[in-house]
Amino acid sequence: MDDDYAQGRDVNADLAEITDRLGEPDGTHRTNPASVAWRFALGVLIVIASVGLHYLVWGGVIPWPRNGHLFVALIAGMFIGPGVGLYLIAFATRGRKLWVLTYSTGLFVWHRGRVVAFPWDEIKSIQIAGTPDKAAIHYPGDADNPTETAWIDLSRSGRRVLGTMITITRADGEQVGIPSTLADFAALGHRVQLETYRRQFPALREAFHVGQPLLFGTVICTLGGISLGKEFLPWSQVESVQRASDKLEVKKVGKKKAWGKCAFNDLVNPHLLMGIVVEAI
Repeated sequence: MDDDYAQGRDVNADLAEITDRLGEPDGTHRTNPASVAWRFALGVLIVIASVGLHYLVWGGVIPWPRNGHLFVALIAGMFIGPGVGLYLIAFATRGRKLWVLTYSTGLFVWHRGRVVAFPWDEIKSIQIAGTPDKAAIHYPGDADNPTETAWIDLSRSGRRVLGTMITITRADGEQVGIPSTLADFAALGHRVQLETYRRQFPALREAFHVGQPLLFGTVICTLGGISLGKEFLPWSQVESVQRASDKLEVKKVGKKKAWGKCAFNDLVNPHLLMGIVVEAI
């Protein structure tokens, strides 16, 4: 399907051809102009403010502050501010002219004249960057099957200034980034997690119980325990594995301080990892 749409084309022609072949999608997600506009405007404003700070300081209009906190704030505004502003501009513009169509068989992503298909059965992994601080992890199973599914709630992504990005990787290495500037982004993120979990978790659970190591980026799970880097903790000593802000924290039984941490953004298939954790402890 990808080869058919390798050249830039009009979105209406491409979407019409897709629906002619596959029927109407059960979900259509396109860029939300308001989400793009306010992030772009904020990014430009931050860049301008940072340039203004440079002019005022180096031009001698305002002196370097002697107060340590004010000095750090000024340095941050001058040197970190431009990076933040440029990131916001790039994030806002990256999602322009982006459509995602969902079907029972998978996703079709149209971006700037190119369409790429991501069948559910061919998706190898997902990564979630910029998870909202209070994003809950849901396990809507029951006592008989607590790992029936697991998914990370992205409904607060729209409020996150720096945005959220879901990176989907197909088995052949093809990737697409889906930003939170899309309308109904949380519903799309929920769908992607449910469909990939349903297809991949049964095989992962079977591999886990026969002793195969499971890799989730920076985390490795085995039947004996969980590893972070070179550190290993048996499941019998694991009190909890949970997300705390932008980190994944592993706590040891009887200890208040986290035994180990890693960046949540670095996890591959975090929803599958949380299902394995429930299975293990």
